[in-house]
Amino acid sequence: MTCAATKGKSPAAETGTMALEVTVVSGEEVMLATGCPLGAGAYAVVRTASSAVSTHVDEDSHGDCNGYPYWDEALRVAIPAGTSELFVEICRRRSNGRVETVAAARVPVGDFTVGPPGHLHCLSYRLFDAAGSRPSRRRNGIINITVRRTDVKYTAPPPPPPVKAMNAGASGSGGSCYGAAPAGAAMGYPVGFTADGKACV
Repeated sequence: MTCAATKGKSPAAETGTMALEVTVVSGEEVMLATGCPLGAGAYAVVRTASSAVSTHVDEDSHGDCNGYPYWDEALRVAIPAGTSELFVEICRRRSNGRVETVAAARVPVGDFTVGPPGHLHCLSYRLFDAAGSRPSRRRNGIINITVRRTDVKYTAPPPPPPVKAMNAGASGSGGSCYGAAPAGAAMGYPVGFTADGKACV
């Protein structure tokens, strides 16, 4: 799996594509092949079948997110209609200049296409060691992301129609503002008074 990506460049929107804003927040417990923590110098790549976009390099992860790599960077991605998945990779550049993919996660499109249009989905996925063009079966940390569709907008439903207030004394007897008693309800009167409101002698 290659980490080559376009830094900060969004794929051009085309007819039949879904526009996304994928914010790569952070990684957790990602280990290098040597068994050492990933630490600083890592970046993330959001990859589709036709494009790849990367975050900035986290040069000082020890100051953020408990020592885990932290980006909190929004990336613009467009995926063709019918796409079933995209991938999030964590990469780093070695001291010799060579770039390697440390871990990757598969993100099903169905996970962020439910709910109202434009809904923000907060998602976390298990990362796996990268092997070839797909993640392997060996677990290697967690990636935290948010995804929002940007090609659709949420429209709030109209407010309900106004409810007419019931006129005082419109129903019931004696001008009661509470209306007639419901069927089967017992009507009571204060002790010492008759039904017409006169005091008992």
